[in-house]
Amino acid sequence: MLRKILLWTGFVLGIAIVSFPSLMLVERIRSFGKSKSQKQEEAKKEAVQTEKLLNEDVKKVNYPEITDKGVIFKYRSITAQKVFVAGTFNNWDGRKGVMTRNIEGIWDITIPIRPGKYTYKFKVDGAWILDSNNPVSADDGKGGRASVLIIK
Repeated sequence: MLRKILLWTGFVLGIAIVSFPSLMLVERIRSFGKSKSQKQEEAKKEAVQTEKLLNEDVKKVNYPEITDKGVIFKYRSITAQKVFVAGTFNNWDGRKGVMTRNIEGIWDITIPIRPGKYTYKFKVDGAWILDSNNPVSADDGKGGRASVLIIK
């Protein structure tokens, strides 16, 4: 009897494991059902929203601070073991953006960056994360988002 129960349990789990990726595929196919005009309309709305934020000259205390020495990036995490910032300003090379942590759990780095428009993300213990203190983001070209930095 126990053997039958174990066999049926294994069978049901096997079906569940095989079906789950198929369900994910169904959701992906549904998203392809959107017309090209719907996708373009969504992209336009997103661009307008980003442009509004850029034109407001958002000044936040935690936004990457631009100084004479460069841009000061900050990330708060007490539990993180390794944090770096990478973006178009350093060719997404994290070795050039290794951050240091202070006693309060704030990771920071100052990077000299020339004027221009850049995208960036933090990499925290292997996971790419947007700058939560920066309200401006853009498509990263890989199906995700990246924070935007504009230096005038």
